[in-house]
Amino acid sequence: MRHILPTILLATALCGALPAAAQVRVKVTAVVAAPVQQTLQLPGTLVAPRSSALSAQVEGHVDTLLAEVGDRVAAGQVLLRLDDSIARLELERLEHSLAEAEHVQRDAQRLAREAEALAGVQSVSRSRYRTQLAQAAIEEAKVRQIRAAVAIQRERLARHGLAAPFGGVLTGRRTERGQWVGGGTPVLQLTATDPLRVEVDVPERHHGRIAAGTPATVLAADAGEASGIAALVDRVVPAADPVSRNFRVHIALANPDGRLMPGMSARVTFALGPAPGAVEVALQAPADAVERRPDGSARVWVVRRGSDGAVARPVAVRTGRHIGNRVEIAGPDLRPDDLVVVQGNEGLRPDQPVVPDMVG
Repeated sequence: MRHILPTILLATALCGALPAAAQVRVKVTAVVAAPVQQTLQLPGTLVAPRSSALSAQVEGHVDTLLAEVGDRVAAGQVLLRLDDSIARLELERLEHSLAEAEHVQRDAQRLAREAEALAGVQSVSRSRYRTQLAQAAIEEAKVRQIRAAVAIQRERLARHGLAAPFGGVLTGRRTERGQWVGGGTPVLQLTATDPLRVEVDVPERHHGRIAAGTPATVLAADAGEASGIAALVDRVVPAADPVSRNFRVHIALANPDGRLMPGMSARVTFALGPAPGAVEVALQAPADAVERRPDGSARVWVVRRGSDGAVARPVAVRTGRHIGNRVEIAGPDLRPDDLVVVQGNEGLRPDQPVVPDMVG
């Protein structure tokens, strides 16, 4: 009994020293009445906007393969070379012919100048002089002709290499080293992967509510993206399928790291505009303001002004659709511009004094 009495007295003293409700600092924001933004979720497919079957511009034997299927290549990178031995020898022959023709041209020009000087003192007839001028012109034309042939052969030699017309990934190969390929025969398949395009078939009843610039969220299957990728509608194809009554929507999707692949499936959520002639308004608050209870109900803490300052009071609400980081809420005791607690609502008690800090 001697030990129990001091313990009771100590507990009584401590309880008397604790305040009934300690004042806490919380962050609050206002409930807003905003038009309801409806969403539409549909399946889509990731496709490559550019995919080309590459072919050599000349025929020949494959000498070197410089890239393999699966390699990422840059625009202008050489992927394959044909045996160019004969083309090089032909270029060398033409260059020698050009050098010979230039020597002959210079000699013809020299003779024409000499004939011009002698014709002035009547040592050479005017007919001989004109003949020398014509020969010089003929040799100049030969030089120009051979120069054109050299340029053509250099271009033909350059075409023995097959370069990537755009950056992408090699997704197919239809030749091997030593194989003969004809000009125009597809030998490599190149697919661009950045950006990709998401194609979605949209039911015709939503026509007019999706247009270029409409916000969309793309969640690609097996891409490791939990919240989806924010994107915008790139274009709406202005024609509907006569069987399915769907129209196609294109969404450009950046893919700099190559994590996404053409052929992947995706779930696309569109933020629809209001239906014609109908504007629905709902109360909205940040999702952090909604407190879920074990019995499945939901509530928010509303800050009210009392005679002794601000206090937090719980208000039961019903929740609706999520719009980004906000959620639709409704309740008989909730009004637009009410201040709800978004941070610091853990452990609040009814009518607890608070110091509100406005955010948002």
